[in-house]
Amino acid sequence: MLIIGPSLQKHGIGGVTIHVQRLRDYLERNNYEYVFVDYKSNHLFQMVKSVSHSKQIHIHISNPIYQFAMVLFCRLMGKKVIMTLHGNYGRFTKLKNWMVRSALKMATVPVIINEKSYEACKGFNKNTRLIPAFIPPQKEEFLQQEIIDLLKGLHENGKRIVSTNAYNISTDTEGNDTYGIDFLVDYFKYATDSVLVVSDPSGNYHKRYTGLDFDSNSVRFIDYPHPYFELLKLADFFVRNTSTDGDALSVKEALYLGVPTLCSDVVDRPEGVCLFKYSDSASFTDCFKNATVPNVTMSNGAETLMELYKEI
Repeated sequence: MLIIGPSLQKHGIGGVTIHVQRLRDYLERNNYEYVFVDYKSNHLFQMVKSVSHSKQIHIHISNPIYQFAMVLFCRLMGKKVIMTLHGNYGRFTKLKNWMVRSALKMATVPVIINEKSYEACKGFNKNTRLIPAFIPPQKEEFLQQEIIDLLKGLHENGKRIVSTNAYNISTDTEGNDTYGIDFLVDYFKYATDSVLVVSDPSGNYHKRYTGLDFDSNSVRFIDYPHPYFELLKLADFFVRNTSTDGDALSVKEALYLGVPTLCSDVVDRPEGVCLFKYSDSASFTDCFKNATVPNVTMSNGAETLMELYKEI
């Protein structure tokens, strides 16, 4: 088994990198042999060599051009290809959506991570599977002490911690702020009983707001890499205000931890989520007032993927 995707060490924190790392951790815990190749960091010769020595290949690539090229190459080499579509189907331009659709058709088993995209894609390939992306941490992680001190200090001052995250500044095809951070900063910038804590490992959102008008006691940025799962354990609310989405890992993590979870309704969301309209103040206010502690059970996607590996 060859896994092709981004590495956490070289590409930083993001939904896909964390998913791939936790999948690898799970396989290692269960003594399932595999080879991993970082598709951006390895030379072409090494990539070709790894593919030629593998029978099964699981591709985790978000860029439609790389995705299409890799699936095509692996199939031409006669390999069995599992391709996970990380993200919502149809979110790119017409040409790139064609590339995604073509890759799905060529793959031996396409894996789709949310119900809405699955309904759109299942007709492209009879072997299409719906397998949610959530994998709980397989190794113990440690939150930096300064972050623990910050969050505990906020609680001691009677503040409710509202957590959101974005791996980097991003816009969708219509120019919207993908993670809806602009809206949330504006909503909470003068709050007196709550603090918006933005997990911003790239630091770019923090740079964007440097010198702008908001109360630093109401909006805080954590602008360096940190284990978000561990931060969520100290949050009172989690917000996912995205303009487009897949099967967001952080949503599943919040539900898994029993944190009240508020999400934009741009895709199907899991049971236990309080829905609001993307960047809509009235809708968000209503959701924020009515959000409750979720009582749901989250399945481990790595278990299903390992069974799929054995099956094909």
